[in-house]
Amino acid sequence: RVADSATFLHLDLAVENGTGGLAPARPLTWQVEYRGQDPEAQKDKLVWEIQVSERDVRALVPLVQVGAPTLAPTLGPVGPRAQPRSAPQELEILNTAPLTGVPRAVPVKLVAVEAGGGVAELTEPPGCESADKQVLQVSDACDAVFVGGKESRGARGARVDFWSRRLHASLRFTVWAPLLPLRVQLGDTALEQVRGWRLPGGPESAPAEAEEPGEEAERRARGCRPQYQRTAVRVLAHFVAHPLDGGRHLAYLPGPDWLLDVTHLVASRTRVQDPRVA
Repeated sequence: RVADSATFLHLDLAVENGTGGLAPARPLTWQVEYRGQDPEAQKDKLVWEIQVSERDVRALVPLVQVGAPTLAPTLGPVGPRAQPRSAPQELEILNTAPLTGVPRAVPVKLVAVEAGGGVAELTEPPGCESADKQVLQVSDACDAVFVGGKESRGARGARVDFWSRRLHASLRFTVWAPLLPLRVQLGDTALEQVRGWRLPGGPESAPAEAEEPGEEAERRARGCRPQYQRTAVRVLAHFVAHPLDGGRHLAYLPGPDWLLDVTHLVASRTRVQDPRVA
């Protein structure tokens, strides 16, 4: 009986021409023949792929531009004991694309690291894939990780895989997504007309011809409109991340007692449902 780890073949290979960098894999086809074997017997051929390189490349490393612009919204505590969390120690993306329609991207550069610590450029296009496209996307050129607004949720530990021949690497992100519906906060929910205060009408109320003094006063009275109270509007949102195991326990940014002020993000898209009222 042959042990599972027994060595039955040992080959010494020689390379005639230099390849430089990360060269494509070279195929090696071989089959086993022995004495007494039936000449007519079909012989299975095996194919190996051998990576040939002048450099001792050990790893594929994705470099992330950690200084990429990030959103810095105003934080507002909901509860009296709300406390901000410490600075994050992992890669994070705040997915504001569902609110603004503008994608958010993190640039990525892939390099090969040699045994001595040297860094080499990749000589052929790498491959990449997001483990969960409902949370995070990766560009076709594998040079950016992004959220475009079509994602359905956030998550902690969302993985993006990269590969180049035999080398593999991955990045993990925490993606924070807005929890819908958003919350609208009004400074005063009861607005009334300011009695005795009227504003003149717009240019469209101006007469086309000269008027008598009495007609002008009457027209001005008809052209004035009432003045109403005003109040400030704020739009707030929780940003959450779902667990990867499918559980229902959500992680909140920066905590469950905090809301993020996203008024400046949605102001251009905010509309009054009935403009006849407000």
